[in-house]
Amino acid sequence: MHFLSRYPSLEAIYRRSRYSSVTSLPGRNLKQLAMTLASCRFIWTRCPMPWIRTFFVVVFVLVSTMATAQPDPTPQLDLGQRIEVAEEAWLAAIITEPLLVSLGAFPDWSDPDVELTSALRERLKLLNRKVFSNRQWREHWVEQQQAAAELESLYAELARVAATGEREAAIDRQAGVKDWAALAEAKTSNQDAYLISIETERDSVEERLESTLGISTRRGKDAQPRPPVLAVGATPFEQRAARISELRLREAVQIDGRALALLELKLIQQQIKAGAALEPALKRDVELAHEEHRIAQAQLLSSDPDWSARWLSIVAAAAAKANAIEQELHLNGLRQHSIKLDLSLAESQIAYRVRKQSEIEAEIHDAETFSGWMKAVLTTARQQAPRVIGVLLLIFLAGWLALWTVRRVTRTLVKVVEDDDPDPVSAAEQRANTIATVARGVGEIAVYFVAILVALDVVGVDTAPVLGSVAILGLAISFGAQNLVRDFVNGFFILVENQYSVGDWVKIGDHEGDVEQINIRSTRLRSVTGVLQIIPNGTITIVENMTRDWSMFRCHVGVSYDSDIDLVERICNEVGVVMYADPELKAKLLEPPTFVGVTELGDSAVVVRSAAKTRPGTQWSLEREMNRRLKKAFEEAGIEIPFPQRVIWHRDQPGS
Repeated sequence: MHFLSRYPSLEAIYRRSRYSSVTSLPGRNLKQLAMTLASCRFIWTRCPMPWIRTFFVVVFVLVSTMATAQPDPTPQLDLGQRIEVAEEAWLAAIITEPLLVSLGAFPDWSDPDVELTSALRERLKLLNRKVFSNRQWREHWVEQQQAAAELESLYAELARVAATGEREAAIDRQAGVKDWAALAEAKTSNQDAYLISIETERDSVEERLESTLGISTRRGKDAQPRPPVLAVGATPFEQRAARISELRLREAVQIDGRALALLELKLIQQQIKAGAALEPALKRDVELAHEEHRIAQAQLLSSDPDWSARWLSIVAAAAAKANAIEQELHLNGLRQHSIKLDLSLAESQIAYRVRKQSEIEAEIHDAETFSGWMKAVLTTARQQAPRVIGVLLLIFLAGWLALWTVRRVTRTLVKVVEDDDPDPVSAAEQRANTIATVARGVGEIAVYFVAILVALDVVGVDTAPVLGSVAILGLAISFGAQNLVRDFVNGFFILVENQYSVGDWVKIGDHEGDVEQINIRSTRLRSVTGVLQIIPNGTITIVENMTRDWSMFRCHVGVSYDSDIDLVERICNEVGVVMYADPELKAKLLEPPTFVGVTELGDSAVVVRSAAKTRPGTQWSLEREMNRRLKKAFEEAGIEIPFPQRVIWHRDQPGS
């Protein structure tokens, strides 16, 4: 194999020729070529000289080629065997037909004994079997087309080499096989269209089944809530609310039913479309079945008795197939009629749902409008007027009593802190009045609100939406008026904690002055220049009250550096004792003013301090009086109170 291994194509031919039949012409040619290659291999390995090996190889190749080109003495014998084998295979394929599945007729959906889900499942199984059967029929006709085409070529070859009598028979068979091949090709093409239409219907039925199962599952899980059960003696308002709830439930049922009917209509239209596409394929299949029967009957007229006998069973099968396909075409028409009835039923169902939904919406509108509410009010007034009037009267009396109690309590609170002097109003009175006003306002609002809610409930109005609306309104106000709410809250705590009162001198932030008015919203200050300052309570963070409980004044005086500090201290203490002994000033002082010490060594003076505790608000006048008396005492003692002076030195220049 060394020589053949250098030429892979020749080696493949040699290997294939070892397994080829010698009875056929191609087999003999391959065998001869293989023998030539084997001889060339022997020469190539035995001859030592290259040019001798090349000469003998060329000679053997030429001789083998001339031997292979000689005509085969028995070509008709081999062709006849191949035709016989092909005929047997072709006729066997014709006789072994797949099962012909009929789609049958649609069940009657209007029959109450027919369950939709089970019927759709059975229909889907039948369509799946039909799809599988049609795919088998397509493969069946493809095989027949290929077999008939091969047999046609063999008959054509036989007609070229056969004698005159055999040539006519071969030509007749060739024509019959050719017609059958054309029939098989048409059958294959029609099976493709047939299969597409059946798969379309199968998909629509499968989608319809899935939607039906989904609807059943959802109805099982999400059961429709029942309308509320009215108690005995329900008010007209309760009856009206129950009626509206019932109408809402019925409206939801109609909406769901309409959606399901629309889905059903869509799926039925898809099935109609699939059936309409199936009808032309069935008609074409009927035509081809008759053509199949015609071709088979034509072969019975052949002069060859063996050939005619083979077609007897094919004729009978073709006739039966044509009848079955015609019946299937008729059943398809019945199916189309049945599904069109389903379409009409679905359309009428949709129209019914739309009409019922419109009627329910009109009833809901009538029940929810003001006229419906007034009707319930009048009915309630006629039925329960005595009881309602009596209860409302009790509510009125209870509300009046609650308001009287609130006002009585607030007046008592104010009287507790009032004094005999009507003018001016004290801080305690101001705080008590403010707290009483706020408490009275809050109490009155609470009483009115509760009374109104109870009265509405007695009349029959559902107060839950009212409470919800009030809560939403309060939330909106709290977001929209945050500063106002903060002012009220902070003002309330200022009053309760008594951080400052009217008449106090306070400093709030950058503002300072006398408190003229305090209310729940703001604080009013009057500055030393007479400017009225209105400060919102929500902005108050730090308050400096200069007139609460007790105060203190500090007096600073500058003396010269030549002064005796001990003398200065003695004079300051003496002046303080004199002031504390004064009856007019003693009522303002809580202790005698005393010398504190030296607080600063300035540029031109030594600053000393005297201080004393005073009653609230008197520190400024006492400080002024202390300064006046120290001035006079220092003058009498000869102590100088210096003032800034400037000394100018004039230096004479030499020689001036």
